[in-house]
Formats: sequence, structure tokens, C-alpha cells
Amino acid sequence: MNKHELLPQLRILLVEDDEHDRIAFNRSLRSSKIDCDITECVRACDALDLIRADASRFDLVVVDHHLPGLFGIDFCRTMIGELIGLPLIMLTGSGSEAVAVEALKAGVDDYIIKDPECAYLHMLPRILSDTVSAYRERLARRDAEKALIDSQERLAAIVAGLTIPTFVIDAEHTVTHWNEACQKITGVPSREVIGTKEQWRAFYPSERPVMADMIMAPARELSMARYYGEKCLRSTVLGDAFEAEDFFPHFGESGKWIFFTAAPLKDSSGRIIGAIETLQDVTNRKRAEEALRASECRHRELSITDALTGLYNSRHFFNRAAEEIERCNRYNTPLAMILLDVDNFKRYNDTYGHLEGDHVLAGLADVIRREIRGADSAYRYGGEEFIVIFPETEPDEARIVAERLRQEFSTTIFAPLPGEEARTSISIGGGSYLSGEGLTPFIKRVDEAMYRAKNRGKNRVVFV
Repeated sequence: MNKHELLPQLRILLVEDDEHDRIAFNRSLRSSKIDCDITECVRACDALDLIRADASRFDLVVVDHHLPGLFGIDFCRTMIGELIGLPLIMLTGSGSEAVAVEALKAGVDDYIIKDPECAYLHMLPRILSDTVSAYRERLARRDAEKALIDSQERLAAIVAGLTIPTFVIDAEHTVTHWNEACQKITGVPSREVIGTKEQWRAFYPSERPVMADMIMAPARELSMARYYGEKCLRSTVLGDAFEAEDFFPHFGESGKWIFFTAAPLKDSSGRIIGAIETLQDVTNRKRAEEALRASECRHRELSITDALTGLYNSRHFFNRAAEEIERCNRYNTPLAMILLDVDNFKRYNDTYGHLEGDHVLAGLADVIRREIRGADSAYRYGGEEFIVIFPETEPDEARIVAERLRQEFSTTIFAPLPGEEARTSISIGGGSYLSGEGLTPFIKRVDEAMYRAKNRGKNRVVFV
């Protein structure tokens, strides 16, 4: 039985003004095995009224960032400021990672980015269940840590019964408790560490302090910074606690991402008598985040790429060209550009068909990729026209590359019909950027140079 089946009915307050997103949210949960009851609000102020009236009606609040009247992040800050004890998940649009980070800093439990491919809907049920489970376990852990200060026997009973991997050390850094869940996640039996100061063996290849050790150090912030750097933060639940997230390659078959927290244990007079550390496997969340980032990268790449040739498209050309011109004017560096056009392309299409014409364009793109430098960039400008930008390049250098492109393409053999070979050629116009010149006049000069090459017999290079 997994932890989702152990959860009772999940009572969700969804604060979302987009009807399509609300429908998708409901459909995603209905198709999962999670028993849930969803209350919907389209305005943050209405949701706050419901929560203030009776927060116990809900187990979880899911709020979209873009809401009428009050933004989702402000809604969350209001709830956290009023100490309303409900887990919060922020929904943000694709590309809103900064909002998500701000939400986490404000105390939101988790965030979900609504990617264009709607992959987030597949992860939604698990994230909601995991968040509620983690929140409930976190509350249980906080209550347990406060209640166990004066009773070692009670501490032992609770630690042993926790489903959260947990271990405890005393003031001398000796392990006093190492529960079954901790044995499972680390692979280290309790009998090998209880009564020793070798807790490090479960986590690191050589001796070094773990977070529970550092929590009792006089200069614990310096120790945390030394060993964990920016990975370590003060806990948002307990002021004296710290938390971090790291990858442990020897956990399981292929390693695990672990979120771990450590808090001091104090007696009734406030004296530190030990420390408790808890672990949480967050590997699935990390992998989901990585998959989402990869999906967004693919989406961004597709949006600037020509599908036929694999080169950048004309929209990206104008953005990139404007950037290069700005850099050229700022640093007074040379900039060259060439425009290539396939000769007699309409006749080739009429003779062999558009599919074979596409093969010619793809073949020209391959030649361009092979012949230009990594710093240069090539674009399908439109139809059978291509543009190449040469940053920090003198016109004579660009002319050499253009001539090489012309010669290489003229020797490329195509097979439009069985047993028949065909060749074609390109005309190339090029030019060097003039200081203070706009992008449109620059392109126009290069275009005119290309037409001069056409008028002079084609299959040649003309620079202006």
C-alpha cells in the first residue's frame, strides 16, 4: 500500500480564475486513484473568507499566481502571516521560475509550473499527495520534537514509530536512535551505528560531521556554510533548525536526492542535550523538475528553429542581428553578413517537385553548418534564402567563407529521380556593417549584393 492510499479523502481548495485550467485540474485528479473533494474559488479574497471561517474544511490550498484583485503570492503571504496552518502549492505559468522561487522563500510548500505541453497535469496528483503527506509528517515531527525534550523514553518510542527516516545523537555526538525508516533509506543497520559516533558512515565516504553534529556546534552557521554552502538554509518551521538538499550517489541502485533537516534537542532549561535529523527522499520531484526544464528547453529551441533545415528561423534572426549590431556599435568591432539564394530554384521545383526542392534546401543547410564557425550563426531567411551572421569578422574573412560555401554546394549531388543526378548553385551577397547603420539598411545592402550576383550570371559571390 503506498502513501497515497493511506491518505483519507483529500479536501482541496483550488483558487484559479481560468476555467480551462480548473477543468484540467479536476480531470487530472479524477483520473488518479486519489479520493478528493475540490472546492473552487476564482478570487483570492473569496478563498481567504472561506479559510478564515473554517480552515479545518481543507487539507490543502492550491493557488494560481495570476488572479484578479490579489496575486497568488500575496494571498500566500497573507495566509502565512495569519498563521493559517494549511499546506500551500503555487501554480505559475511556464517561464515563471522567479515567481516560484519567491513563493518558496515566502514559505509556500511547493510549486507547479504549468508548462505549455501540460506535462504538469500528469505529475499533479502525486505532488498534491506528497505535499499533504510531507506537511502532515512535518507537523508531526515538529510536535514530536517539542514534546520529546524531557522524555528520552518517549523520544525513543516516537522515533521508532516514525515513517520518516530519523536518527538522534546526544550531546557527545553519540547515536542514540536510528529508526527502521533510516535503516531502509541509508542501507545502514541501526546495530552498526547506535552507540557509536560513526553516523557519517551512512552518508559520506570519509569522516566528517553530519548536519545533526553541526547543529550543536558553537559556530554552526560557519560549519553549515563550509560543508553545504548555499544548499543549507534555516528551517521555515523551527527557528533553531536547518535544512538542506543533496544527492547521495550510494543510496539505492542509482543514488537518491535527499531533503534533510536537523534540529537541536533541549531540556527544560533550554540547554542543548542532543540533535535530531530527519531525511526525505525527493528523487521523484527532482527528476520531474529536470524533465520539465528539459521540456521547456526543447519548446524554446523549437520556437526559434526552422523545422525543415534545422537552422534558426527568421524571427530569431532579427533578434540576434539586433543584438550583434548593438554589440558592434558599443565595442567598435567588425560585423559581416551574407545572404544566400538557391539559383533557379523554381525551375528545380517545377521539374522534380517540392519534396525534392526541400531536399536541396536541407542539403544547403548541411553545407552551411559544416563550413561556418561556432561563433557564427545561420538562419533560413525565407523560401530558398539563407542568412549567415559573422560576429567580429572582417569582410575579407567573410568573403572567403562565402566562396567556400558556394564551391562546396556546387559540388553537392542530389538524386531527384532514380538513376538521375542533379546539381544546383547559389548566389551570395555580402557586406560589412557600417557604424551607426540600422538593421534594415544593412540587410537591404546585402540583399542588393545578392541580386548583383544573380544578374552577373549566378553561382558567384558579390560583396558591397
